[in-house]
Amino acid sequence: MVDGTRTEHLATWAANLRYRDIPDDVVQKTKDFFLDTLGCAIAGRHHPAVNAMARFAVQMGPSNGKSELIDGALKFTTSPAFASLVNGASSHVVEQDDLHNRSIMHPATVIFPAALAVAQDLKSSGEEFITACVVGYEVGCRVGEFLGKSHYERFHSTATGGVIGVAAATAHLLKLNAEQTLSAIGTAGTQAAGLWQFLMDATHSKQVHTGKACFDGIFAAYSARDGLLGPRDILEGPKAMGVALVPGDTNPEAIDRNLGVDFEVSRSSFKWHASCRHTHPSVDALLNLMKKNNVGFDDIESVVTRTYQAALNVLGLSGRGETVHQSKFSMGFVLAIAAKKGQAMITDFTEEDLNDTALRDFQNRVTMELDADIDSAFPEKWQGTVIVTCRSGQKFTESVEFAKGDPELPLTREEIERKTRALAIYGGFDDSSKVDEIIKRAWNLEHERDLRGFVF
Repeated sequence: MVDGTRTEHLATWAANLRYRDIPDDVVQKTKDFFLDTLGCAIAGRHHPAVNAMARFAVQMGPSNGKSELIDGALKFTTSPAFASLVNGASSHVVEQDDLHNRSIMHPATVIFPAALAVAQDLKSSGEEFITACVVGYEVGCRVGEFLGKSHYERFHSTATGGVIGVAAATAHLLKLNAEQTLSAIGTAGTQAAGLWQFLMDATHSKQVHTGKACFDGIFAAYSARDGLLGPRDILEGPKAMGVALVPGDTNPEAIDRNLGVDFEVSRSSFKWHASCRHTHPSVDALLNLMKKNNVGFDDIESVVTRTYQAALNVLGLSGRGETVHQSKFSMGFVLAIAAKKGQAMITDFTEEDLNDTALRDFQNRVTMELDADIDSAFPEKWQGTVIVTCRSGQKFTESVEFAKGDPELPLTREEIERKTRALAIYGGFDDSSKVDEIIKRAWNLEHERDLRGFVF
């Protein structure tokens, strides 16, 4: 194959990556995000959207497959496509999965559920699984960065870039050659979609985005193995994604720049707060300001948060926030939770909080403003500034350049384990010995010979 286009170059690299080519720090980071995603998946297992997809999988999917639902309570194994449909939805619903800054997408919630299900189907090793996940991150995040900020205004990039990352990861596990991988990428790209309308009426499309990205990416790779041909230049062709899905400029160099040198999994951020990632810089700034200046919840008259346009676009759609999930997309409500409780963790967003008049009053006193300097640095940097006016008349300002969980401020393994345990308990799973076993296996992932059993 002559890798003449950028997409062909990317497909060739993806097909040919080997475990020995991956730096150890990238391997370790991949394991970090894998464990983080397992915790997210079990935390989301009781959500109505996940329950509906699980019932669909039980009714429509084969019951004799090798791939497990992370919610082991169902005692149901099925095909990779149906297992990843449920696991991908479940791992995204509590808003604690990772975020890759430059692509504005959540790669973990599509790459790990799909690759795990396929690896179980194929009896792949831990090394093969890690390599495929690195490929998935690389391809998916590069596509997201290629599509850019103006694409994100209309499409959820986790769905559009994610389906292509899943196709590449699956193709790698299937040991497809470069031509077949290119077809898988092309077929995945022609299915790419994911609209923001769900934010306006508190519906469940966000979970559909991740579940179907897994399902459709797996379809694209398995069918490419069996001869289905996908478009060769699905990214930059005259009728391809860049033209059809991007109202502004694309970033073509992102597709294949520094392949094998800069690994995208190392650029992803953990989510420490259980809310939309666009709120995190402002949450960190507000908490820092309150601690530094001894400001309490009842002292605050108003908050102005200065941010970037993408945050205004997304956080401006959810209105008051009528459900727990929708409230996590309201800057005012998230800052109210953080100010009152001193944090915004998964257990801090409850049905009772939606009816808390003090929280709602605080929410109404939060204003978002566009900051041109912050906007110009996005999405390379997700920054935030808050300006707090106290009832006493005092005014304080605090800015953050990096949020907790960013590559510059990563979570420690102790923090990842603590987060995983909290997520498991939130999901109704309190068998600490089983959680210990899963954590141990995740840290030893490259030595695993059988990837079954990563269920709660």
